[in-house]
Amino acid sequence: MTEPSPSAPITLLLPDGQAIERVRLYEREQLDTGLWMYRIGVPLWQTAVGGGVEPAEYSTWVTAEQLRPLPGVDLGGIPAHPRTRTSVPNRWAWLLDGRTHGRPATVHAEGCSGATARAHPLGTTQALDALACPGTTACTTCDAAETLLPILAHGQDGRSV
Repeated sequence: MTEPSPSAPITLLLPDGQAIERVRLYEREQLDTGLWMYRIGVPLWQTAVGGGVEPAEYSTWVTAEQLRPLPGVDLGGIPAHPRTRTSVPNRWAWLLDGRTHGRPATVHAEGCSGATARAHPLGTTQALDALACPGTTACTTCDAAETLLPILAHGQDGRSV
């Protein structure tokens, strides 16, 4: 039996100023830019098969600006993955798939099982440009929709997030 990955409670700050205490912090990863990203799990409810609701955990990556440590909680045991000169980036890589035989284009995160062999790599700016084109969608199976659509929508309603 494998040991569960280490985690620690931490406070998540929401865009509207609310705070959710005791979300779970699972790991830290440094991007090539030097920015640290933090993988958290937020406890929520989801619709159960057959009706009703059941507990679930929503997992996402956030920056340090969205987190606050809880007093007395040691975060030292949380796995950290700093970038080294030989590290190969594995986050924020995208694929554009489609626009053949009348199919609409779809943006996927690199490694998404929903992408076909015809998909080609994109940078983040290119992925956002592709999503701005009519008929292009972001995959909901991988991180593409969850990550890119809020960026694309940022400021579109006259407010900042």
